[in-house]
Amino acid sequence: MITLSRLDTARKILEGARDKSTSIGVPMCIAVADESGNLIAFDRMDGGKKTPATRSP
Repeated sequence: MITLSRLDTARKILEGARDKSTSIGVPMCIAVADESGNLIAFDRMDGGKKTPATRSP
């Protein structure tokens, strides 16, 4: 079950990954999954490759 705290944590992870991606100048697709591999959050930056979320490690 996705709780609000887990979603807040996923958003913080997305924000940090987006900041790092911007700082190195590489647009990315960012996925956050739980311990079972279920997708919690996904963000595709402008210019990020159109790779399906199922290919994210």
